[in-house]
Order: sequence, then structure tokens, then C-alpha cells
Amino acid sequence: MFRVERKRQAARAAGRRSKRLVWLATLAPMVALLYGTTTAQPALAADPGAPAGWSTVFTDDFNGSAGSAPSAGNWKFDTGPGSSFGTGEIETMTDSTANTHLDGNGNLDITALGSGSSWTSGRIQTPTANVGAPAGGKLEVTASIQQPSSVSGLGSWPAFWMLGPGQWPENVEIDIMEDVNALSDVAGTIHCGTFPGGPCNEGTGISSGLRACPGCQSGFHTYSMILDRTNTSAETITFYLDGNTYYSVSESQVGTATWQAAFDHNQSIILDLAMGGTSPDGACGCTTPTASTSSGGTLSVDYVAAYTTTGSGMGSTTQACPALEASAPPRTAPAPSTAPRRWPSARTVASTTRRRPAQLPAPQAPSATRPPEW
Repeated sequence: MFRVERKRQAARAAGRRSKRLVWLATLAPMVALLYGTTTAQPALAADPGAPAGWSTVFTDDFNGSAGSAPSAGNWKFDTGPGSSFGTGEIETMTDSTANTHLDGNGNLDITALGSGSSWTSGRIQTPTANVGAPAGGKLEVTASIQQPSSVSGLGSWPAFWMLGPGQWPENVEIDIMEDVNALSDVAGTIHCGTFPGGPCNEGTGISSGLRACPGCQSGFHTYSMILDRTNTSAETITFYLDGNTYYSVSESQVGTATWQAAFDHNQSIILDLAMGGTSPDGACGCTTPTASTSSGGTLSVDYVAAYTTTGSGMGSTTQACPALEASAPPRTAPAPSTAPRRWPSARTVASTTRRRPAQLPAPQAPSATRPPEW
């Protein structure tokens, strides 16, 4: 009888301890909510850093509190109606954190909000033309990006690109990543020379055309370009997806004078998510966005970085992002294409240039050690 009662007492005590543990487990998240937590959520993957022989000239990991604006030291907002950009897009670019904000986990989110013909979104740009390839060296500009999802994405036009100061297209536009209509594609393009026509085929530019980008809406992938000026008489620009070359343009294709006017100076870096315009419209043969286009499409950016070298060091596009390796699809180059896929074959300047058509300060030559205005 005594042994049975002892067992009952032990069971009751164990039950009380179990209830206390459950109560403490319930209380912990409430305390964290009220007073904060000392353990921050890690970013998906930080800027991997410059490889040996290269120097970092710009980087942003987008660390900061959820809902805050990106660093004012690294970025400025380019606001106003999309109709002022010369692209046919219909959104209004704002500086609201509803459209452009940090997610608290080391990522930048640019979100398009609206319906019908009324949309707001975000466009940010480095405050100066702060990155360039020095003569005899290289420039790599790279970003880890997750494209907006394909759910009712007609009219979506995300881009990671660069713009030279001065006159468009003479002083260059470099489109490192573009997709339209949430096709999960990628295109690399340069704009240079004169408009219309000229050695760079303006207003179409010299482009890879849209190419398949599997998994680019469900995970982060790296989009990069390397401007190689190590041989100053045979310079090249090469585009990469996840470290794999998919398109390249050489100086000989456009001529020395056109090439130098385009690339022998610094450029600024731009991220934006446009809605509508002649490129999305041309790709679908319709007017975008449509009534079925979903609000809330988001371009997510894990990091942006720029590296330069004055020697012949290898680029960093083959560096792996360890935090992504387990979930990312195998890194294979897109299949070669002899013609643009789903990209309009003939477009006007309004369908290709993403810049605001205004005269900017004249370009400056990059330094041999780091770009000026840094």
C-alpha cells in the first residue's frame, strides 16, 4: 500500500513538472516578443567577398531591422511615374517602405502593389557612378536574387542593371538580369553607340535574349557580369548565371570608339521592379498588367557586390554560396540559343532603355586602384 502511494505521489510530481515546462515553453516566445531576442536570424547567404587578387569596391548584405529602408549611404530612391523612364512602364516608383524594405533576415525586398493600371513599386540606385573597370583590369558586379513568383505575373519586369553617366546609349546601359511576365527567364544586354541603329543595334541593344532560368523564382541565384579590360585592344563583357557563362560581347563587335565611350568610365548600380511596359507587352503580345495580375510580387536581393582587379586574377563567379548549396538546383549553363526566346524581335528605345531620359554628368575614367567618387 505504501509503495502504491509513493508511486502516485511521484506521478503527481512529474505531472506538475511537465506542466511547468509547458508553461515556460509557452512563455518564452512572449518574452522574446516583448523584450527582443539576442539571436538574430541569419541572412540566407552573405556576400562571399573578393577572391585573391581582387578588391571589394562596393558591397551590401542588406542587414537591418525588418521593415526598414536600405542604407541611405549605399542607395538612393529613384521616384516618380514609370512613364518618365522612357520604357512604357505604368507604375509609380516610391520611397515608401511598403514597396522597398529590408526583411530582417539579410534580404532586400522590392514589392509591386496595386491592381489594374494603378501600381506602386520601388527603384534604388547607388548615389554615384561608383564602380568601373580600370584599364588593364577587370570589374565584376554580382548579386544573389530571387525573382518574383510566376503566380499571375503578367507585366512584372524585375531588373538588376547598371547605367553610365552622360548620354544614353553612348555611355552604356548594362542589364545584368532581366525577366518579364514572371517567365523565370534571364537576359543579359548592353546598350551603347547611337540611337537609332548604330553599332549596338539601338533601341534593341546587343542581347542574349530571354533564356530559361530554372528555379529562379523559388530560390536565390547569382547573376553577374565581368567587364574584362586586361587586353585593352580586345576587351569583353561576359554574363553569368550561377557562375556559368551564358553570353559575351567583345569590343570588336562594336568598334573601339563606341566601346571606349561605353566602358572606359564608372557606372552606377540599379535594382528595380517595374510593372508593364513595351518589353512585357511585346513578350506576351498583350497589354500588361492585366486584371489577373497579382499584387505583391517581390524581387528579393540577398546581396550586391562589386570587385575589381588590376591584374589577371580569376573572377569570383565560380565561388559557391554555402548556405544555398543544399537547396539550389544543379548549376548548369542555360542551353545555347541562336535567337532571343520570347523577347520581341524589334523594339523601340522605349522598350529597352530602363533609364530616365535625362542628361547626366559626363563620365569619369575609373582609377587604377578603385573607382573615383567612392
